[in-house]
Amino acid sequence: MSTTVPFSMIEESVHHIEHEFQPWNIQAELETTVTVDVDRLGQAAATACAVHPIAGARKRPSDLASTRFEWELPDDEYEVEVGAIDGQGRDLEEIQNQLYYRRFDLTEEPPFRVLVVRGEGIDGGDRILVSMNHVAADGVGTLRIAQALCEAYRGDEPMQDSVTFRESRSMLDDLRPSSLDDGLNVVDSATRHIQNVVDSPTRIAEVGGTDDLGWRFARRKLDAGLTARLVGDRPDGVSVNDVLQAALHMAIAEWNEDHGKSARKISVMMPINLRPDDWFYQVAGMYSMFESVETRSRDRVDHTTAAREIGEQTEELTERDRAAALYKILEMLPPGTPVELKRQLPRLLRGPGRRLLDTAMLSNLGRIPAMPSLEPDAEERPWFSPPAWRGTPVSIGVATFQGEVNLSFRYLRSQFDQQAGEEFADYVVDHVERAIE
Repeated sequence: MSTTVPFSMIEESVHHIEHEFQPWNIQAELETTVTVDVDRLGQAAATACAVHPIAGARKRPSDLASTRFEWELPDDEYEVEVGAIDGQGRDLEEIQNQLYYRRFDLTEEPPFRVLVVRGEGIDGGDRILVSMNHVAADGVGTLRIAQALCEAYRGDEPMQDSVTFRESRSMLDDLRPSSLDDGLNVVDSATRHIQNVVDSPTRIAEVGGTDDLGWRFARRKLDAGLTARLVGDRPDGVSVNDVLQAALHMAIAEWNEDHGKSARKISVMMPINLRPDDWFYQVAGMYSMFESVETRSRDRVDHTTAAREIGEQTEELTERDRAAALYKILEMLPPGTPVELKRQLPRLLRGPGRRLLDTAMLSNLGRIPAMPSLEPDAEERPWFSPPAWRGTPVSIGVATFQGEVNLSFRYLRSQFDQQAGEEFADYVVDHVERAIE
């Protein structure tokens, strides 16, 4: 048995965009000292789907006349793909790409896959790779599913959300334009994006890229002392995310300068979590919209100036709900517009429309709630990154866990070779340290 839920306009738009670009799959990984029991992990995945229905959902087939997509939420049967592979003697990056670069056929399978890589964890333990399709969930949603997976694996009852999945969907109805102020926000948001057609964002200098499909990955960790200073010693009105954004903008500018490429306007895509404060880290689903944070050369004279400029922008995004304005634009499409016609809209991002895309993407989950250990006394390290795609070829996922900031870099193979990717990650970390100083 199953029940149906319509796609939100956020889910529908991401579905269309993914169709035009690379697979939009979120990377969530857990390095552990544990040797994972795959059968037990499969049972835990089924439990996670029972707690978070979107993890086990499928997309109902549609035709040319369909005006909305729908999810089918199973009531009692879950068929999550859970497998294992020996990591010894194999290229971890190739294993990651085989999982994360593989598209989901949402009409045939749920948007959630799990793979155990033997021996690629901590001290010979395993590494759990979770691939979550971005149509179904954002970073917070993927985190909730991963938490439920760990809780169920260790035999605990997964933590319940304060609102149900169905109740959470009604929150999106409140984002439809209903007043003059809402309408002005819609126009303001649209104008901001259209300006990029005239003043296109900087592209990061390519170094050593190849024609190979897929991504490369790099990881960095800020130690507890540096993290404590980042969290506890900032100017008024500047958040942790503002400092990280400023460091990324400054790093891109220096990288381009060092590689003979200018960096006038830098635009970094930033997901905005639309969940209310009382369930900000709850409910697996797609409840994020995307805005751009921009700096120009005059804003990057030093880290403090850049952080203050970025802080003013992010405060405005939060106060004026500019991220929700894009959702409102989608909701203003004429009722009954066929999904096949709406599918054509992302093609505007190709060719001249490529200027609407950002320089890079930074997704910061913040201080994530404690991830339950798979077993008593086990040690774990979580990693997370959003997708990168043509036009926005570099993405960074940030998560603060147990007093340390973890940064996961994902970039197209056409952008950097492995050495250049590692060097670019060092540029970013160096600028984080300099910003804190």
